[in-house]
Amino acid sequence: MPRTGRPRSFDDDQVVQGALEIFWRRGFAATSLRDLKGELGVLPGSLYAAYGDKHTLFLRALARYVDAAQEQATEVAAAGPPVLPRIRELLLSVLDAARSTPGRGCMLGNTAAELLPADEAAGRLVRGGFGALETGLESALRAAQRSGEVVPDIDCAAQARLLLALMQGLHVVARAEADPRRLTDAVDAALAPLAVQHR
Repeated sequence: MPRTGRPRSFDDDQVVQGALEIFWRRGFAATSLRDLKGELGVLPGSLYAAYGDKHTLFLRALARYVDAAQEQATEVAAAGPPVLPRIRELLLSVLDAARSTPGRGCMLGNTAAELLPADEAAGRLVRGGFGALETGLESALRAAQRSGEVVPDIDCAAQARLLLALMQGLHVVARAEADPRRLTDAVDAALAPLAVQHR
């Protein structure tokens, strides 16, 4: 049911984006309404009136993160060959992010670790985000197979799941690394068996 009364005194898009950054950095449980008020500049009463509760706002923020993951997956799959360098850059972007924003990780992985399997609504969003990334990677690998860049006898679906698992693992392991780019060799080791010239 639509709410009535005075119009909102804040920009919904900015609030959701700001909430995304806060939840991504702190996690769901460690983010209080006071944190949201302090960083977003919106009174708790206004947040309740607009979103119902903290969990609903969190889901809005997570959905926005999923949308960004889907766009990323589409970009990986849509561009033409060569594909493997683009997948490599996607994986290396995890290490770049770990260096520029230490400890933040992936919001999908963070949410999975903190709230799943108990939170069904968050679980649907996380699975959607992971599914989009996996589908994008699989589509990219199949395109690379067709162009002769990737060996013909690999299982692209299985390799896409493996690369997704590698991405999430990099997010976690990079937290313990003083220089996350030290993990570049792990990325190259994962991709080397896929390339035709390595057979």
